[in-house]
Amino acid sequence: MNPHLHRDPSQSPSLPDLNAVSVTGLCLSPPDLMAGLTGELVAIALVAIEGKWQPSTWGTMERQTYVVHAWALGSLAERMATLEAGTRLRILGSMDYLFRAEATPPSEHVVLAIRIEELTVLP
Repeated sequence: MNPHLHRDPSQSPSLPDLNAVSVTGLCLSPPDLMAGLTGELVAIALVAIEGKWQPSTWGTMERQTYVVHAWALGSLAERMATLEAGTRLRILGSMDYLFRAEATPPSEHVVLAIRIEELTVLP
């Protein structure tokens, strides 16, 4: 076997998870708690996230606020359902799709959202 063409995957450096997100934001309204298709609990909330300071086209610095859906399953969904509007959160998770059957127009049935894997309430 030619050693220049052989690559041992166990000796390769691991790649970072490119889908991982870590954000700090503000819960805009009490999360909705519902049962998923298989009966597990699902909590969905709207979260406002402030972006980094960036130069604007007018020569000043500005910060954008992004509003995203965030959702959790199971016991994390139960915990999330107790949050009130205005709660500051730190979320660790990944980008995923969220299906919203009640959304109008139909083009918003599927939205890109954060699937929460770890949730911390901040003071």
